[in-house]
Amino acid sequence: MTARRSTRLMALVTLYAALTACAQSGVHSEIDFSSQHTILLTHDAFDNLNPTWSPDGQTVVYVSNRSGAWNLWAIHADGTGLHSLTAGNAEDRFPAFSPDGRKIAFASRRSGNWDIWVMNVDGTDLTQLTTNRMDDLAPTWSRDGAQIAFDSYRDYEYSIYVMDADGSHQRKLTTGGNGDWGAAFDESGQNVLFVSTRTGNGDLYAIDAAGQGPYRRLTTDGERELFPALSPDGRKVAFLAERQGDRDLWMMDPDGSHQVRVTHGLLGKWQPRFNIDRQFYPAVGYFTVAWKPDGTAIAYTQIVRGGTGQIAVLPLSK
Repeated sequence: MTARRSTRLMALVTLYAALTACAQSGVHSEIDFSSQHTILLTHDAFDNLNPTWSPDGQTVVYVSNRSGAWNLWAIHADGTGLHSLTAGNAEDRFPAFSPDGRKIAFASRRSGNWDIWVMNVDGTDLTQLTTNRMDDLAPTWSRDGAQIAFDSYRDYEYSIYVMDADGSHQRKLTTGGNGDWGAAFDESGQNVLFVSTRTGNGDLYAIDAAGQGPYRRLTTDGERELFPALSPDGRKVAFLAERQGDRDLWMMDPDGSHQVRVTHGLLGKWQPRFNIDRQFYPAVGYFTVAWKPDGTAIAYTQIVRGGTGQIAVLPLSK
């Protein structure tokens, strides 16, 4: 089967799954799934993970082991201009563009354990923001660029922490979750969505950004959900979930309603050749999705023939 025919087949499978999910749920989706056609930005023999869009939508930064170590790479949205941003044996993960497009926050173990770092978009001026002896991972910016939320293993459980963008005023946002991770600020910056195992599964929750409100459970299906991503207009949440025997892309409203399955058999049981010290992260730390800043596409990792993870873009029409 040619690459073109394979891509068309994947698009038809994705379309069928999305339309079937909409029909079964009885919910009219605001996304027109009939326009879907997945585009692969990377086509190589390596694993490529954790995509993030530049604010102008022209560049995707992601993680790849193409150099022999897990470093950050950048590529134009049309698939050209591939170049490295970090190098060396230090492992880098979870890049996140600042809202103004001038900085990239990311997790790295270049200082020994996993800490949060920030650098210019060209890879220069690396600055370490956290220095705790326990792991800090998965930074995400508030919409105004003033704060960064991240996952931390301080207190010997993963919890959501928040700090100012310069690394100051670090504080614990969630407690008692027995594993909270994958934070995402909402459009207002007043609420944070995250994944928690406080009910025994990996469900999606929300809490106010001050950490004073109740924990609001958004999913209750008894399966494991992974890193949520809010659409630029704040009206939809995309996330990967282990449901119905597969790992797939799903979408819902920020209050947990109108859940729709977008893909079918997207990732199966695939795991890249990567490990982090804490056991749960090897299972979930590579399942991130990223909205294009204008809301017209979602980037994620798609498994292709040969078993590698490639950066894929799923265009969406409203």
